[in-house]
Amino acid sequence: MSSEQPSIVDTVVLLYLLLVGQEALLARLLGEPLRVPLAVYDPEERSLPPEALRHSDLLSEMRQAIRHYEVAARSDLAADQLLQRVRRIDLLYDEAALEVVELSPDERLLAARLQSQRTAAEYGIRVPLGLGEAACVAIAFTRGWTIATDDNAALTTLGALYGHDYEYERIRKLLVRAAGEGLVAPAEAREIHDQMRQLGFWDSDVLFA
Repeated sequence: MSSEQPSIVDTVVLLYLLLVGQEALLARLLGEPLRVPLAVYDPEERSLPPEALRHSDLLSEMRQAIRHYEVAARSDLAADQLLQRVRRIDLLYDEAALEVVELSPDERLLAARLQSQRTAAEYGIRVPLGLGEAACVAIAFTRGWTIATDDNAALTTLGALYGHDYEYERIRKLLVRAAGEGLVAPAEAREIHDQMRQLGFWDSDVLFA
């Protein structure tokens, strides 16, 4: 059963579920459509000329990931398969399975503060949040939505903003819940987790305690 409360999803969660071909499972757990800020995915970037795509620091985080796998796929057949999976982000948007959430003026101001080195210490973090994490935290806090992130700094910041418990999801938590709700067998949840770790997702090697 999917969550009844709206969720905002950051790049790490979305990217790794795409890389292992489990975006449908993510939607079942969080509800459809999946929601992301523009900093995570910008559908308009598909129409950019090739020279604009070379400036990866100006692109949304998911488009940067696509560019990374495009470069890797030139010399690695395995990377080509991963590229095709990551590119499914565009199809999810076209099918209305992914929604881009625009920040309100207040959310933009908060996100800007969260990216500032000068104010990072106010939220208990040493390094400011990245663009995508800051946008997700601003939306989650302002609207009371669940945040899906594996960024410790983002969770620390959200805790400082709330000053009390709040709703969040991590990849590990999502996979354990998927097994608990019978969406996947425990063995499949472990396999998904192992695949993510092989692709670079940092986590301990035991999914179920």
